Amino acid sequence: MSDARPVFEKKELALSSSPYVFLPVDIPVYVVEFTHKDEVDADLLQKALDRTIARMPYLSDTLQIEGGAVYYAANPLPMEVGRGIWLRPVGGRETNYHMLDLTCDGKVTTFTMYHGFCDGQGIDMFAESVLYHYYCMRDGKEYDPCGIRTDAGTMSEAEEFDPISSTYEVSSGFEMPNRQPQGTPYHLPELSPSRSNELSDWGLRIDSEGFMSFVKANNTSPSVAASMLVAEAVAAVHPDIDAPVFANLPISVRRMLGCEETFKNCSSRIVLPLSGTPLDALPFAERAAQLRGVLKMQMNPDMWRSVYNMLNSKYVNQMEEPIDYWEKTKRPSGFATVGHDTFYIDYIGRLRKTEYSDNLTDVRFICKPPAGSTLHINVIDHGGQFRIDCLACDDITPLIDALEQVLATHGLSVERKPEDHFTLPSTSWREGF
Repeated sequence: MSDARPVFEKKELALSSSPYVFLPVDIPVYVVEFTHKDEVDADLLQKALDRTIARMPYLSDTLQIEGGAVYYAANPLPMEVGRGIWLRPVGGRETNYHMLDLTCDGKVTTFTMYHGFCDGQGIDMFAESVLYHYYCMRDGKEYDPCGIRTDAGTMSEAEEFDPISSTYEVSSGFEMPNRQPQGTPYHLPELSPSRSNELSDWGLRIDSEGFMSFVKANNTSPSVAASMLVAEAVAAVHPDIDAPVFANLPISVRRMLGCEETFKNCSSRIVLPLSGTPLDALPFAERAAQLRGVLKMQMNPDMWRSVYNMLNSKYVNQMEEPIDYWEKTKRPSGFATVGHDTFYIDYIGRLRKTEYSDNLTDVRFICKPPAGSTLHINVIDHGGQFRIDCLACDDITPLIDALEQVLATHGLSVERKPEDHFTLPSTSWREGF
């Protein structure tokens, strides 16, 4: 392949990509890693990838810079499985300028994305389709797709809808509440801003049935319960806390906006105050139930429609400004520096259950914490276990020790995985511009 970047045929403005594409530096890749019972057949995986792209051709798109704007662009170059490797930087020559990537090594497959291209739900659609086709071909049978997009179906325009491109009707009389809790959140002192993409993962595993029983007994939700347990661990390590502890919970707002089919970025976050409020005086179970109510209040569709109406004006104006793209990237970006204190906890929940799910022995979602200075926790329910992966750029062993003890104190048996260290490659989507 020539070193010169091809000129791709532009499509629509990448409005939902705006928080990411104007950053001064490229961000690390976002990874979903599956471990299989058996060695992965790379040739068969390539065929499964081809079938997925035939069904969802937009997943092979790239991004094109023109003037001061960024567009989705059709990319006719082949999307090829990386063999015998774990990760590659997406967006540049190494992945034929594709924003999604798939690699395999032994029993491990990794699905990788640039977060300016799609969000976690978008890469889930990609991974589910590839794995469905892979196991159908490997086992010689047509499994029930269980709602997975397969090449037996056809693409709809709604799958490429950009949530920022529209304005939404808001109920008469609705007033936008203050979404941010009062006070500056507590920052974990062991974490410092890091520009390095080196990460550590501390993995804890707890029984799914036992955890869900605990959740139900406290009349709350899994994300609230998990957040409260982490907050207890934080308090155990730092008994002199002098600021409220917050949990940041990412959410998809597709349902609130009526665009459930889109693969594009359609997410935000809820901020849950775990301490520093009158709820502190309540017993654990009562606090858990009250915090569930706080979470539900922040799921008001009118609130998110109002948010996206404001973003529509902001992002459209940003894209249509006649300033050169590279000049725009020199502007200060609050999005690049926000730390999401005290911790960021992504409750991914249960992966879609299929007839071949037992062939997948482990799954991890891996990403660099916001600004490199936040504790990031991913929680996945798979194979009868809740997988709690704690990701940080600094050593947080005392906090993990405390979390393990907190779980045990609440009657939840814990399996601790060996600490894992790795480096995430940065995306290279601007390579050649």
